[in-house]
This record gives sequence, C-alpha cells and structure tokens, in this order.
Amino acid sequence: MDIPKLLFNLREEASCPVCKDILKDPRYLPCLHSFCLHCLSNWHRASGAQVDLSCPKCQGRSRVPTSGDLKDLPTSFFLSGFIDALAIKESDKTQVTCGNCDKKSSETSYCFECCKFYCEECLIAHNIIRSYKDHRVLAVKDFQEKDYEVVVKRPVFCSRKGHEKEEVKFFCKICPENTVCQTCVTLDHAGHKVTLIQEEAEAQKIEIAGLIQTPTDNLQAKVKMITQIDEDYAQLVQRSEDMLRDLDVFVDNLTRRLQEERQHIKATVENETKKSLESLTTKKTAIQKEIKEIESALEKAEKLLTHSTDAEVVQLKKPLQSILERVGQLEPFERDPESLFELAFVENNKILETINDDGIGLLRFRSTTDLCESVAEGKGLCEGTVGREAQFNLTTRNAAAEQCYNKNDNVTVDLTGEGEQESKTTFLFNDNKDGTYKISYSPNFEGKCFLSVKVNGQHIRGSPFSVVIKSFNVKPLLSFGKEGTNDGMFMHPRGLAVNSRDEIAVTSDHKVQIFDCKGNFLRSFGHKGSDKGQFQSPRGIAVAKNGNIYVVDSWNHRVQIFDEDGRYLSMFGKEGILDTQFKDPWGLSLDSNGNIIVVDKGNKFIKLFSSDGEFLTKIGGPSSLSDPVHCVQSGDYLILSDRGDNCVKVFTQEGYLKYKFGTTGMENGQFNIPAFLSLTKSGHLLVCDHCNHRVQVFELNGKFVGKFGKEGCNLGEFKNPLSVALLSNGQIVVCDYWNNRIHIFDEP
Repeated sequence: MDIPKLLFNLREEASCPVCKDILKDPRYLPCLHSFCLHCLSNWHRASGAQVDLSCPKCQGRSRVPTSGDLKDLPTSFFLSGFIDALAIKESDKTQVTCGNCDKKSSETSYCFECCKFYCEECLIAHNIIRSYKDHRVLAVKDFQEKDYEVVVKRPVFCSRKGHEKEEVKFFCKICPENTVCQTCVTLDHAGHKVTLIQEEAEAQKIEIAGLIQTPTDNLQAKVKMITQIDEDYAQLVQRSEDMLRDLDVFVDNLTRRLQEERQHIKATVENETKKSLESLTTKKTAIQKEIKEIESALEKAEKLLTHSTDAEVVQLKKPLQSILERVGQLEPFERDPESLFELAFVENNKILETINDDGIGLLRFRSTTDLCESVAEGKGLCEGTVGREAQFNLTTRNAAAEQCYNKNDNVTVDLTGEGEQESKTTFLFNDNKDGTYKISYSPNFEGKCFLSVKVNGQHIRGSPFSVVIKSFNVKPLLSFGKEGTNDGMFMHPRGLAVNSRDEIAVTSDHKVQIFDCKGNFLRSFGHKGSDKGQFQSPRGIAVAKNGNIYVVDSWNHRVQIFDEDGRYLSMFGKEGILDTQFKDPWGLSLDSNGNIIVVDKGNKFIKLFSSDGEFLTKIGGPSSLSDPVHCVQSGDYLILSDRGDNCVKVFTQEGYLKYKFGTTGMENGQFNIPAFLSLTKSGHLLVCDHCNHRVQVFELNGKFVGKFGKEGCNLGEFKNPLSVALLSNGQIVVCDYWNNRIHIFDEP
C-alpha cells in the first residue's frame, strides 16, 4: 500500500460524494460507491422509488435490501478505517472524539484491537480491564506510516445484532450471508461447509485475478492503441511540418529568384529608358533654342516693316538680312528612330509550361543531401548555465549553396568537459532568421567544456568553441505564514498566482489571501460555503491581464471569477459529467489567448473555457489520464502533471499525446506525486514533486535540469510542496503545504 499517496488523498477518499463532509456510518452499493447512511436514505426517499435504489454518483440501479431498511446495506469497514486514519492525521488541528464517552480531546490514543479512540480518562479504564491487557494502544501524536496502514487494514466485525464485537473470521459456502463470526458459526452454521476467511479470500483473489485478466488485457491493448495513435499522430504532424517547411523554403527560393530576375529586367528597362529620355531631352532643348532665335529674327523683321521709317528700313535692312540668312540656314531636326530603344519583354513560357505541367515539386521520401562547407562562430560563449541556451553564427562558405545545411541533415553537438567529465547530446538547430542559430544544452557537470558542431557526422570549420558551464542553483530568500485561520496564516495552502504588481494570491482554508512580494498581508476574500463568493476547498488560481482572479472552487465543482479587489463577478460549472460540468476540479491556468484551462480531476479531462466561462473543448479522458492535477500551455502544447502515473504528459492542442516523461521514484527526473507546474521566462518547467519534498526543473523535452528543496522545516526546506509561481523578476514562489507557509527563492 502506497501510504504517502494514501495520506495525501485521505480527506478526499473519506468524504461523502453527496454531502462533501467526512463519511458517517458509511454504506456501499453493488457499484462499490460509498455514502453516508443518512445521505443515501435522503437520496432514496427523494427519488420516490420503492424497490429500486439508484447510486447518487453513477446512477447505477440496485435493489433495496429485502428488509426495506437501508441500514442492512453492507458497512464499508475499509472506509471506516480511512475515517479513523484521517482523524489521527488531522488530530494536531482538530480534537478527536472518544469512542467511549464522546468527549473531544487533542490528547487521544487509539486501540488497534478495539478500533476506537480513547481520551486520557477512558484509556485508564480501558487498560484496567484484564482482557484488554494485550491490546496495542498508541497516542495519535506518535503515529508513523506503518501505523496508518494497520488502521486502514483493520479487521471487519460481524454486522449481526449482538455480535458487533465479534470479528468476521469464517466463510460459509452455503449461506448467502457467507462472512460470519465464531458465534454465528456455532449458532447458525452447524454442518455447513465453513472455511477460514483468509483461505477463502486467497482462493477468491485467484478467481478475481482470472476474471480481471481479460478486461485488463483489453484495457492494456486499448491504451497501447491510444499511445500508438498518439505517436502516429505526432509523427504525421512532424512529417507534415517538415514537408511544409521544405515547400516554403523551395517556394521562397523560387520567389526570391523570380524577384531577382524581375528586378534585373526592370532595372535594364529603366536604364535604357533613362538614356533615351536624356537624348530626347537634349535634342528638345536645342530645338527650343533655335525656335527662340528664329522667332526673335522674325519679330525684328515685322517691326522693321511695320513701324520703321523709310530711312530706318534702308539703314537696317542689311543687318536684318544677315540675321535672317543665318537663322534660315538652321537645318530642321529629323526624327531619329534609332534614338528610341526597341525593347520588348519576351516571356519564358518554358517556366510556365513546366509549372503547369509538373507543378513546383513532388511529394516523395526524403533523401540525405551532401554537407555544405560552412563556418560556425561562437557568440557570447564565455559562460553559460546548465539548461540555458547558446547562440552561434553559422554561415555558408559554399557559394553555390544558399543554406549551411539541409533541413533533413543530422545536425549534432558534442559537449565535452575537461578531464573525465563528458556529456554528448544530439540537438537540432533553431534558425533565428538573423544569421544566428540557437542550440540548447544541459550538461550534468560544471566547469570548462568544449562545444563542437557536426553535420551528418562531419565537423564544420570553426568548431569547437570553449564555454564555462555553471550548475542550476537557487537561493532561499524568505518565507512567510504559519498555521492558523487568521489573516496571514494558513491551513494547508494549495494554489498560487502572481498578478502584474507582483502580489501573491494564495488559496487556503476556504478563502483567498493576497500578499505583497515581501510576504506582508494585504487583503483576503471568501469564506466557507456554497453561495456566490464562498468556497469549499479552493485549489487552483490564476490572474488575468485585466486583473480578474479565477479560482477553482473544488468541492463546489465550479470556477468563480473575481475582480482584482476580490469582488465576485461570475462563475461557471457545477457537479456532473457534461462538458460544462466538473467533478472535483483542481488545477487552473490561462493560455496565451486568455482562455481558462481547468483540470477536471474527477472526470479525468483537461477542459478549456473562454475568459467568460464558455466551454471551448476538452482533451484527455480515462484512457489517457490517470489522476490529473495541473495543466499549463507552452506554445502549441499543453503540459500536464498526472500524479496517478507519476509523470508529466505533453499533449497537442488537438488532444494527442506528444510524449511524456518521469517515472515513480526519488532519483532525478522521477516523481512521487507530481503536483502543480509553472514555466520560467527561460522556458524551463518547474514541477512540485509533492511527496519527494522538492521542486524539479526540466527542459520542455523532459530533460532534467536541476532541483531544489528537501524535507524539513527550515528556510528552503519543504513538507509536501504543492504549487509554484514566478514573480516578474524571476524569483520563484513555492507553496509549502504541510509547513503552512510560502517560500520565495532567488532566480537561478
């Protein structure tokens, strides 16, 4: 039994789905759902049915006991153990009721044989009884994990009146009520075939294992099929992206070449036109000058003939004659056809014919191309941090090549440390469109190392480059909060969010509290209830760009929206299985478009809503999600923590699983109940590793980068961190669930 996981879910497991309170006198139906006896009775009475009984959770129908009394439904002893374990777990905050005198006390002990709590006075009386001297009794404050397991697995007692203190130890193969105590065997089952219940349980476990084998195989086959479909989908998407990218490159090159040709022809036309126009302008200017001379000579002759005296005519005739003879000798200009360039654009119809006949390309399997001679230069590589990115200038030295490498080439980077330290990893370059290429690296060592670039296994000129690697590290700055219900205090804080003013919003104890970035309390809103603005165990929280605050009201199965001052605006969702309904929603975040991402934990879906609560779409489901907690968006993908599978899953926005990372364990990259997530400005993923008492840092491809925190109560130490957020300066805020406080760490 996974006790840490059990204790984490204990309150949820021990709560009635109808009233949401801790189960009282739990009874289970044939569908194996359990409810408080009085809740089940009220439900049945309200339905008006007589013989049939419907399950409030799954609506499965069963028969009312033959007695007509729901008290005769089977008692859920297993859940009774959960209820006792929860009382022990929360005894430091709430008083425990004595099983003998009903007195509430914080100084209580538990008897494993009696399955009861005893206050100090009743414990003395209990210990006096001689028949109880061998009973194991332990103070609730001294309970360890192994003790919780004993409580949960406590024995089952006979339900027959008068036999309530008799443990069920036998199985009768004849009677319908076949689990019986020793007294029942003696009184009612003489001559019946009776076996020890342990022996019968072992035999029936084998039978059950055989019964579940076929559906288990069917489930595994279908899950495997879903995984294969997801992989095929991702492969098809990748192939499509590759083909579209190659198409874009070819069309861009073709377009660029056509543009160059067009510019060349246009430049030639413009140049020839300019020369011809200049020639015509020169000729026009000369003719205009001669026109003015002739007009001037004719004007003088007219004046002489019209206005001059005879004496003036005789005197001026000779100079006028000279002028007229000179302008008369000016030869007229003739039009020179050769001065007009005779250029015409002749279409290259072969290009059009080729495209019309053959298109611009064909779809076929890709082939490897030859390596182009290139040179790479480092850009700012004197120092780097583990998990960060380096920039390279990568330019071609092959005049015939337009790119340094083909998109289909295998581009690798060798990262080699000095001495015996070495880490070699293959990466693809990201083209930054400015002559530089970005490459990510996450070595597992510190110190000086060398980066070298290869294309199709061959070094390109100019590499390797030296770089100094520093490990991922954070420093705790401060913590605030302590256990309590007053302002500035917490009773198991759950969700975190940061607004544009670096104010920190925390969900805890049926309310939301707001603090500044130094941990000073500012304001709060909400209290326990189910009306507007009230909460029942709020968890996920997020703040929109306009300041509105979105809060997951988990046990009220809804999301509520408040303004930045905590005034109620609206809400959406209610309990159910429809697209617009929830079952115990947990995580909440906002995508780049302001849409709301809600993890519907009970229904095992990720659901997206518009900013005003209109349902958009959902992904996941029981076939792909086990026990989802929190989901954040990164580009075209949705990143989800699934504590049931102890891993992080990455989905496309269409709902296909792209990949997942993480397994169960305590090593780097392993999880013990991954909880809430956050993304840093540098593109790293922070994961609250709840029961490993730490926060782990990953690249988005799942590669482990670093971690911080360990179990403890000192500054920088955690007891089950649950959620994480970031301030505008990069400082990391962590919600320390069991220590009832908030930590702030300096940025890495």
